[in-house]
Amino acid sequence: MAEINDYSGPFNPNLSFEDLSKEFLLKVIKSWQYSWLQLEGGWMDEVEKRFGLHVATGCDLEMWLRCADLCNTRYVKIAKIPMKNAVDCLKALQLPLDNTMGAVYPTKSEVKNENHAIVTVTRCPSVEWWEKNAPERIVSMCHIVEPPLINRYKVNLDVELFALKLPPRKGPDAILPASGNTS
Repeated sequence: MAEINDYSGPFNPNLSFEDLSKEFLLKVIKSWQYSWLQLEGGWMDEVEKRFGLHVATGCDLEMWLRCADLCNTRYVKIAKIPMKNAVDCLKALQLPLDNTMGAVYPTKSEVKNENHAIVTVTRCPSVEWWEKNAPERIVSMCHIVEPPLINRYKVNLDVELFALKLPPRKGPDAILPASGNTS
Protein backbone atom coordinates (compact mmCIF):
# COMPACT_ATOMS: atom_id res chain seq x y z
CA MET A 1 0.00 0.00 0.00
CA ALA A 2 1.32 3.46 -0.90
CA GLU A 3 1.93 5.95 1.88
CA ILE A 4 -0.75 8.61 2.09
CA ASN A 5 0.07 12.31 1.97
CA ASP A 6 -3.30 13.47 3.29
CA TYR A 7 -6.46 11.86 4.57
CA SER A 8 -8.92 13.28 2.06
CA GLY A 9 -9.72 9.83 0.67
CA PRO A 10 -11.97 7.14 2.13
CA PHE A 11 -12.04 6.24 5.82
CA ASN A 12 -9.55 3.53 6.77
CA PRO A 13 -10.66 1.76 9.97
CA ASN A 14 -7.22 0.12 10.19
CA LEU A 15 -5.16 3.28 9.66
CA SER A 16 -1.72 3.16 11.27
CA PHE A 17 1.18 5.58 11.47
CA GLU A 18 3.04 3.34 9.03
CA ASP A 19 0.44 4.25 6.38
CA LEU A 20 1.34 7.95 6.54
CA SER A 21 4.08 9.57 4.49
CA LYS A 22 6.97 11.24 6.29
CA GLU A 23 5.70 14.65 5.13
CA PHE A 24 2.21 13.97 6.46
CA LEU A 25 3.60 12.70 9.78
CA LEU A 26 5.71 15.85 10.15
CA LYS A 27 2.64 18.04 9.63
CA VAL A 28 0.71 16.03 12.21
CA ILE A 29 3.59 16.13 14.71
CA LYS A 30 3.85 19.92 14.41
CA SER A 31 0.12 20.16 14.99
CA TRP A 32 0.48 17.89 18.05
CA GLN A 33 3.17 20.23 19.39
CA TYR A 34 0.80 23.18 19.12
CA SER A 35 -2.03 21.16 20.67
CA TRP A 36 0.22 20.00 23.54
CA LEU A 37 1.03 23.58 24.49
CA GLN A 38 -2.57 24.71 24.06
CA LEU A 39 -3.70 21.92 26.36
CA GLU A 40 -1.26 23.08 29.04
CA GLY A 41 -2.18 26.74 28.54
CA GLY A 42 -5.91 26.09 28.76
CA TRP A 43 -5.46 23.94 31.85
CA MET A 44 -3.28 26.60 33.50
CA ASP A 45 -5.81 29.33 32.66
CA GLU A 46 -8.66 27.35 34.19
CA VAL A 47 -6.77 26.51 37.40
CA GLU A 48 -5.71 30.16 37.75
CA LYS A 49 -9.28 31.34 37.24
CA ARG A 50 -10.59 29.01 39.96
CA PHE A 51 -7.76 29.06 42.50
CA GLY A 52 -5.33 31.90 41.68
CA LEU A 53 -1.90 32.18 40.11
CA HIS A 54 0.01 30.68 43.04
CA VAL A 55 -1.98 27.44 43.01
CA ALA A 56 -1.98 27.29 39.20
CA THR A 57 1.81 27.69 39.12
CA GLY A 58 2.29 24.88 41.65
CA CYS A 59 -0.08 22.58 39.76
CA ASP A 60 1.59 23.46 36.46
CA LEU A 61 5.02 22.61 37.85
CA GLU A 62 3.85 19.25 39.21
CA MET A 63 2.12 18.39 35.92
CA TRP A 64 5.25 19.14 33.87
CA LEU A 65 7.52 17.28 36.32
CA ARG A 66 5.30 14.24 36.03
CA CYS A 67 5.42 14.43 32.24
CA ALA A 68 9.21 14.75 32.35
CA ASP A 69 9.57 11.71 34.59
CA LEU A 70 7.12 9.55 32.65
CA CYS A 71 7.84 10.66 29.09
CA ASN A 72 11.31 12.11 28.65
CA THR A 73 13.04 9.00 29.97
CA ARG A 74 11.15 7.04 27.29
CA TYR A 75 12.36 9.35 24.52
CA VAL A 76 15.94 8.85 25.69
CA LYS A 77 15.50 5.09 25.77
CA ILE A 78 13.91 4.98 22.31
CA ALA A 79 16.68 7.18 20.88
CA LYS A 80 19.40 5.17 22.69
CA ILE A 81 21.02 8.32 24.06
CA PRO A 82 23.72 7.25 26.57
CA MET A 83 23.11 10.28 28.86
CA LYS A 84 26.75 10.61 29.88
CA ASN A 85 27.33 14.34 29.40
CA ALA A 86 25.84 17.77 28.67
CA VAL A 87 25.59 17.14 24.92
CA ASP A 88 23.52 14.00 25.61
CA CYS A 89 21.20 16.17 27.70
CA LEU A 90 20.82 18.56 24.77
CA LYS A 91 19.79 15.59 22.63
CA ALA A 92 17.19 14.65 25.25
CA LEU A 93 15.80 18.21 25.21
CA GLN A 94 15.21 17.95 21.45
CA LEU A 95 12.76 15.04 21.62
CA PRO A 96 9.69 16.00 23.75
CA LEU A 97 6.69 17.65 22.08
CA ASP A 98 7.63 20.95 23.70
CA ASN A 99 11.17 20.57 22.39
CA THR A 100 14.11 22.71 21.37
CA MET A 101 14.36 21.18 17.89
CA GLY A 102 12.81 23.87 15.79
CA ALA A 103 9.43 25.43 15.29
CA VAL A 104 8.17 25.73 18.88
CA TYR A 105 11.25 26.86 20.83
CA PRO A 106 14.05 27.38 18.31
CA THR A 107 17.53 27.46 19.78
CA LYS A 108 21.10 28.17 18.85
CA SER A 109 23.66 25.84 20.44
CA GLU A 110 27.32 26.49 21.04
CA VAL A 111 29.00 23.24 22.10
CA LYS A 112 32.34 24.06 23.71
CA ASN A 113 32.96 20.38 24.52
CA GLU A 114 30.84 17.36 25.47
CA ASN A 115 30.53 18.69 29.01
CA HIS A 116 29.93 22.38 28.32
CA ALA A 117 27.43 24.00 26.01
CA ILE A 118 25.52 27.25 25.79
CA VAL A 119 22.01 27.10 24.37
CA THR A 120 20.14 30.25 23.42
CA VAL A 121 16.39 30.17 22.96
CA THR A 122 16.09 32.50 19.99
CA ARG A 123 12.31 32.76 20.20
CA CYS A 124 9.98 31.79 23.03
CA PRO A 125 6.31 31.96 22.04
CA SER A 126 5.35 31.40 25.68
CA VAL A 127 7.20 34.52 26.85
CA GLU A 128 5.81 36.46 23.88
CA TRP A 129 2.26 35.44 24.85
CA TRP A 130 2.78 36.25 28.54
CA GLU A 131 4.28 39.64 27.68
CA LYS A 132 1.10 40.58 25.77
CA ASN A 133 -1.57 38.76 27.78
CA ALA A 134 -0.38 37.82 31.27
CA PRO A 135 2.86 39.58 32.29
CA GLU A 136 2.23 38.58 35.91
CA ARG A 137 3.00 34.97 34.90
CA ILE A 138 6.50 35.62 33.56
CA VAL A 139 8.35 35.46 36.87
CA SER A 140 6.38 32.48 38.20
CA MET A 141 6.78 30.47 35.00
CA CYS A 142 10.38 31.41 34.16
CA HIS A 143 11.83 31.63 37.68
CA ILE A 144 9.75 29.07 39.61
CA VAL A 145 8.51 26.47 37.08
CA GLU A 146 11.23 26.40 34.42
CA PRO A 147 14.40 25.73 36.53
CA PRO A 148 13.19 22.49 38.20
CA LEU A 149 11.43 21.49 35.01
CA ILE A 150 14.52 21.80 32.82
CA ASN A 151 16.40 19.86 35.50
CA ARG A 152 14.04 16.91 34.94
CA TYR A 153 13.78 17.33 31.19
CA LYS A 154 17.53 16.87 30.80
CA VAL A 155 17.10 13.36 32.33
CA ASN A 156 20.70 13.07 33.61
CA LEU A 157 20.65 14.61 37.09
CA ASP A 158 24.46 14.73 37.21
CA VAL A 159 24.53 17.42 34.54
CA GLU A 160 23.95 20.95 35.77
CA LEU A 161 21.91 23.33 33.65
CA PHE A 162 21.37 26.91 34.67
CA ALA A 163 20.02 30.03 33.06
CA LEU A 164 22.40 32.86 32.30
CA LYS A 165 19.44 35.22 31.77
CA LEU A 166 15.73 34.89 32.50
CA PRO A 167 12.73 37.02 31.54
CA PRO A 168 11.33 39.53 31.89
CA ARG A 169 13.16 40.81 28.84
CA LYS A 170 14.24 44.38 28.24
CA GLY A 171 12.64 44.28 24.80
CA PRO A 172 11.07 41.96 22.24
CA ASP A 173 14.42 41.24 20.55
CA ALA A 174 16.30 40.28 23.73
CA ILE A 175 17.57 36.70 23.81
CA LEU A 176 17.99 34.47 26.85
CA PRO A 177 20.99 32.07 26.81
CA ALA A 178 21.40 29.16 29.24
CA SER A 179 24.45 27.08 30.06
CA GLY A 180 25.10 23.46 30.92
CA ASN A 181 28.01 21.66 32.54
CA THR A 182 28.62 18.10 33.63
CA SER A 183 29.32 18.01 37.37
